Amino acid sequence: MRATFVCGLLFLAGCADEPRSTPTREDSRSHVAIAGTRVALAPPSGFEPSERVRGLERAEGKAKIGVFELTASYAEALRNAHESWAASGMELTGEESIALDGRAGTLVEYRRMERGAARGGWLAIGGDERETLLLLAECDASAVGELATALRACLLGVRWQRPGSSLASFELHPAEGLVLVSDDERGKAYVAASAPSPVPAGTPFLLANAHSDSLAREALESSCTQRLSAALDTVGASVASIERSGRVELGSLGGWELVARVRDPRQPGDWLGYAALVPLARGHLLLLGHASPTESRTALELFERTARTLRLR
Repeated sequence: MRATFVCGLLFLAGCADEPRSTPTREDSRSHVAIAGTRVALAPPSGFEPSERVRGLERAEGKAKIGVFELTASYAEALRNAHESWAASGMELTGEESIALDGRAGTLVEYRRMERGAARGGWLAIGGDERETLLLLAECDASAVGELATALRACLLGVRWQRPGSSLASFELHPAEGLVLVSDDERGKAYVAASAPSPVPAGTPFLLANAHSDSLAREALESSCTQRLSAALDTVGASVASIERSGRVELGSLGGWELVARVRDPRQPGDWLGYAALVPLARGHLLLLGHASPTESRTALELFERTARTLRLR
């Protein structure tokens, strides 16, 4: 779980997160159901369902609210979050105990820098012994005074349904050089076999997760590109160029695979970004990989070899 949470923060958190089809509005009250999750949020004024991240966003103030569901106990997730926040560049400015839809939780206020600009935000974590919900609300520092009350209310007013239908179950066999560090009903996480603990930034990692929302096969290329771009955007990085993008057979399953050069203004060189999408009859599978410039060539080979062992249980 430690490595999984660190890996999630590198993409946060995930994530995190990847773009989704436009969420649909619930019939009751003003909450919006976030597609691909069991979460519904009441959007603050000016916020709309996002096509780039799983959640809501507002262009003014570059404000966004992200939703992340983790298959780890609340206690474990909170412990690992505290250990990981410093490495992510967040400066914590406040912390309080809360309840998230009837479950124990913690709300953290923080500041961070993104591409030279100051950002302010709130991170709500809550759950039980089986799973954890993580909500991130963030905006430019200049908009914090205007949005603070509304963003806090949005997070604290979340609706989180209890688990219903199960996600697709799948298997992967990691190539030599990768080790499995987390395996649960939602997904798997792999890191370089040589990585120390805690896992340092830049360590090659591969995340494989099952999701409940369905994808149109004709839109796989754009979906794959959007998911990688959105995941990178949450940490201030971006796709510099797409090196390869096309249909691929992962095990016996057809999907889409993308390899990109990634630029991070805080880090030198071209980093590796890897993504693969596999549509299923119900839901889809998503693989995301990341590695530093010095390890990108070796890591890509490991990611591709591992992805090609994919099969459904």
